[in-house]
Amino acid sequence: MLFPDINVLVYAYNLDAPQHSSCARWLETAMNGNAPVCFSWHTIMGLIRIVTTVKVMPNVLTAREAMDIADALLSTPVSRLIDPGTEHLAIFRKLVEETGISGARLADAHIAALAIEHGATVVTTDRDYRSFQGLKLIDPLAI
Repeated sequence: MLFPDINVLVYAYNLDAPQHSSCARWLETAMNGNAPVCFSWHTIMGLIRIVTTVKVMPNVLTAREAMDIADALLSTPVSRLIDPGTEHLAIFRKLVEETGISGARLADAHIAALAIEHGATVVTTDRDYRSFQGLKLIDPLAI
């Protein structure tokens, strides 16, 4: 099961990003493949928030366009929406305590905990994820 991070989703839809081609190609291949591709509300809302922010996106999308992207991502046969389960807080706590992170990096720990709990591989360009023990990673820029 593949779990794209917010950055991969944003790059896939940000035509001006240097990472666009690699991330868009990875996402298209994954969404047309056989392996489940999972999303969380955290990653979907992060995508919508970032692509509609003028200060972040050179060609900002409307909220409607961003939600249409979310609808398209969640409506494919391989899409899965995952939620925290009963072990989420324990896994999250362990990752946070082992790494000593705080602040904004806690969002990464949440995604990592979801992936570990569900047996998913995080697809990200963010090297910070390497600090989480037991997390499987794919970097679409290295493919």
